[in-house]
Amino acid sequence: MKFLPLLKFFRRGMVFSHQLMYFRPKFSFRIRIGFSLFFVAVLIFVIISNGLLISAPIVQEKSKQTKPSELFKRDSNSLIVIPVIGLNLHLFADQKSDVLRKLKFGEPVSFDKDSLESPKEDWIPVKLEDGLSGFIKRSVVRSVPPKQYLSTLLFEAERMILSNQIDFVAKQEITDTIFAISSTGKFTGDDFIFIRAKAGFFLKKTVDLMNTKGIKPDNDPGTLEFLKRHQTRLLYDYNSGKYYVDSNYFWKLLEAYPKTKHSDYAGYLATESMPNADCNVDLKCRLEEMRKGKLRYIYLFPTGNYINLYTKDLVNNLQSMTKDPDSIPCFAPVGEGIKSEINQMIRYASEIGPREKKQILPHLQILKKECFR
Repeated sequence: MKFLPLLKFFRRGMVFSHQLMYFRPKFSFRIRIGFSLFFVAVLIFVIISNGLLISAPIVQEKSKQTKPSELFKRDSNSLIVIPVIGLNLHLFADQKSDVLRKLKFGEPVSFDKDSLESPKEDWIPVKLEDGLSGFIKRSVVRSVPPKQYLSTLLFEAERMILSNQIDFVAKQEITDTIFAISSTGKFTGDDFIFIRAKAGFFLKKTVDLMNTKGIKPDNDPGTLEFLKRHQTRLLYDYNSGKYYVDSNYFWKLLEAYPKTKHSDYAGYLATESMPNADCNVDLKCRLEEMRKGKLRYIYLFPTGNYINLYTKDLVNNLQSMTKDPDSIPCFAPVGEGIKSEINQMIRYASEIGPREKKQILPHLQILKKECFR
């Protein structure tokens, strides 16, 4: 114990001071008091230096271990989400045991109720869809109630897709996994449109990263295979040499599930997936871009979350086109394509909400007046 030498030191110091006071009269009273204070100060300094004065002995409580029966019950009623890339599947519940293989992000696994080992606090026995069994670290995965599985899976996927620390190959894996899970038939209605919309969003972010980094699929076999797997959902712009998610992927999703909880989100993604057309002064091109994107959203979602934003953008574009009617590029003979676009936009605008109609329709009527002479 650290206390014993300190007590001996203090005791000897006090004895020495006592002897000075009674057996060494030639020392003055102030000197004797000074020696006593000196030993007290030294003792306090040593105590503080050793942390004895400012910290009390800490009694560590033994961590409460969950009973195997409770672990088994909890795992039996939960679903497992793998939120990382390359999680090791071990042969036994031991970090040093053989690694059977690495698991993909979000790969479906289930709790192995038939495992011969008793449940452990740090490990979960799991079985893969191909029948392979093993153990994964409990602290790495998310074990959630069935009702929270989809939201947890998509939350973790989006977190990684939006992270700058996750590379392009990993984002391909995440996108592929979400599309694969969405195609299993386990999800219907609101859940189906939600996971399919999110899958399209992840594809968009992954392809955007590819375009930004200038990755050429011809020189990257893995990326080429990734694009082939999703070729029905992608468009290629030969002018810019870039890939885009086809907005029709989202519009078709809306047509199949028109009035679901997440329709508005799918409509937003459809609108945002529209590639920016290089229309310049081509009136037909500019009108078509507005009609197929933001006006279509306003038409389909009169109370949507993005209606104010898109109405404002549309009004600004139309105002710039119609503020000087003489500058509207409607040169005779006006093409049927321009007339058709104006008529379609007027039809859309006539059936939207009164507030949006009041802002948009007057500009379209100016276009019709100038172009239908």
